[in-house]
Amino acid sequence: MLVVEPDAGPQAVLDLITSAHTSLWMEMYLLTSADATAALVARAGAGCDVRVILEPAPYQDAGANQAAFDRLAAGGVDVRWSTARFTYIHAKTFTIDHVRLAVLTLNLTTAGLTGNREYAALDDDPTDVAAAETIFAVDALGAATALPAGRLVTSPESTRPALRALIDGARTSLALETEELTDTAIVGALLAARARGVAVTLAWPGPASTAGSPFLNLAATGAVVRAVTAPPIHGKVLVADGRTLYVGSANLTPTSLDDNREMGLWLDQPATAALIAATVADDAASGAAL
Repeated sequence: MLVVEPDAGPQAVLDLITSAHTSLWMEMYLLTSADATAALVARAGAGCDVRVILEPAPYQDAGANQAAFDRLAAGGVDVRWSTARFTYIHAKTFTIDHVRLAVLTLNLTTAGLTGNREYAALDDDPTDVAAAETIFAVDALGAATALPAGRLVTSPESTRPALRALIDGARTSLALETEELTDTAIVGALLAARARGVAVTLAWPGPASTAGSPFLNLAATGAVVRAVTAPPIHGKVLVADGRTLYVGSANLTPTSLDDNREMGLWLDQPATAALIAATVADDAASGAAL
């Protein structure tokens, strides 16, 4: 199942939190939504095992998550700061009742829930859920992590090779949305895809006047590169050949790919891929060319 925001509305994500009965384990980069915080506290008050790992300095702001941390702690949630193992805990994921994994591109903020272009993928595969909970457990301790099992894709372990495989394996089309594009290897792979005739559509938040060389060079090859401000692009998705896709928290930067804790899913689901590709195309059509 895929939730597309802001189309689905904030309640679609909040309902995922309130659906937990026995457990909810979350890693979150930025948590400032009072509604999301209250939902987590309410679950803990109902006897649910609620555990949350928060980034201590999102956007280099050491106080950004403090109010949520204090409210969660006072409400009986097992909340802790992430360790120094990663540059940032940039993941936006949680598991529900040990049987469902929610992988989000959005932070639990007003903009994430009500304004931005975002995606939330729901995964009930037992291998994927178990892999995510294993990562949560070791991240809570700051321990090292092996390659994740199943379809789970994580940084720093496997996001880079997974995204390269999607791009390098594309034969007809690539559709992607990203907040940032600075990684030279990923840019090179996208340029190589264009050189072999792959149609590339890329939507990013812009504005177009600030486009750096990665965007300009890609546009110069004939790729459709658009700066989209309505809704602002914050999703991180990549669809190859209308069939296989990545959805997750990773931007296309060295920090996201190599240094952060990021989580995403690699899915071979044509229906979901088609929905995301169509959304990217619609967003790009409303954007500004470079």
